[in-house]
Amino acid sequence: MASGSISLNHVEIAYDLSGSPSEKVVLLLHCFGSNRQYWDFHKEAFAGFQTLIIDVPGHGQSSLYDVDCSLELIASDISSLLDFLGINKVILGGVSMGGMISQTFTLKHPELVSALMLINTTCFISEDMHQLWRERSQQVLENGTDAVHDVLMRRWFTIDAIENEIPGYKYLSKTFKNFNPVTFKKISHAMCNLDTNEKLKDISVPTLIVATPDDPGAPTYISRRMAEYISGSELHWLEPAQHLSSLEHIEPFNLIVKNFLCDFFCDTSNFISYLSVHRSSIK
Repeated sequence: MASGSISLNHVEIAYDLSGSPSEKVVLLLHCFGSNRQYWDFHKEAFAGFQTLIIDVPGHGQSSLYDVDCSLELIASDISSLLDFLGINKVILGGVSMGGMISQTFTLKHPELVSALMLINTTCFISEDMHQLWRERSQQVLENGTDAVHDVLMRRWFTIDAIENEIPGYKYLSKTFKNFNPVTFKKISHAMCNLDTNEKLKDISVPTLIVATPDDPGAPTYISRRMAEYISGSELHWLEPAQHLSSLEHIEPFNLIVKNFLCDFFCDTSNFISYLSVHRSSIK
């Protein structure tokens, strides 16, 4: 694995590039308040592919913008990273915030995307939700992330996951507590300006959508709308879960992703081998 960073005019982006050089590169974007270690839970899903995993600006080892932040700016900087690494096309995947950036990137740079994976994400932020994020940002600026930690963990994980302290919950809880309050405000503001909605009809690449019926951040009707607007997309439900279903159902999620990727890009013998090993853990 090669780890590095790229310094642009206004930000530095840290990344890991793993696997043998290949035309099949999977670019993965984590959720709000986490870092690129999010994808450690899902390495098996991407076996056989070269993976590029970044810390989204303001997260992990990537710096925060000293200028106003937007999803479009992040998308442009990711494009610059791909150019720096000599990568011409990616299979793009993102969870929650990462899914918002993935939509924005695909619409802005369609020539760079060969397939898309949107996980527990949305295409629209209502004004009520925008106001809620403003209030949370103010709380965090005044009192740190502890002020909203418990509320957000209950939105992101089921009570069972929290009480049993599953690995995904323990990871994100710890990471979120170290989240910078200024980053919280800037990135949440950028997310709240998302409105890809009707534009999703312009996306024509193979697309996987993973959703949760009880997701408070990406309601069922939004997930169905996204699947309707993106022609030929696949919609899969993971439950029971809240907002971060991939961390509550690691093996089923990995299988859904592996199946999707192998439909388009991989040697089916690898998938059959994977399925034979993990069948007993998949309900």
